[in-house]
Amino acid sequence: MEKLVEKSTRQYRAIGEQLDRLAELLQERQADALQEALQQWHALDEEARQTDHQLMALLQTAHPTPRHLAALHDRNQLMFRICHRCQELLQRARTLQALTGEELARLKNGRKALGGYRASSQGMHHSTLGSC
Repeated sequence: MEKLVEKSTRQYRAIGEQLDRLAELLQERQADALQEALQQWHALDEEARQTDHQLMALLQTAHPTPRHLAALHDRNQLMFRICHRCQELLQRARTLQALTGEELARLKNGRKALGGYRASSQGMHHSTLGSC
């Protein structure tokens, strides 16, 4: 049981490190690297899920010692911090997504305005500077 708890804890530490990497890439707005890091995070999460499944099955039949319980408590605290970090990262991603959407909308409206200006000025045969 001890080795399984240690393995699970190592996996969650790796997930936490990957979340830190995701946060950096999100801040830098590196879409391709962010997508790759997200795939790696999903792979780490799946590995941890499989280990947790084994650990939960073992806990159904085994009686953990106080040492095991302490290690499980530390692991649970790590999982809680990761969960909190995920929520923060999700909120940051949603905020950036909203800001990017607003920026795109402004750019589209600006382009439409320029297109309208060109269309109305094409009927004229002289430029503003030419009339001076």
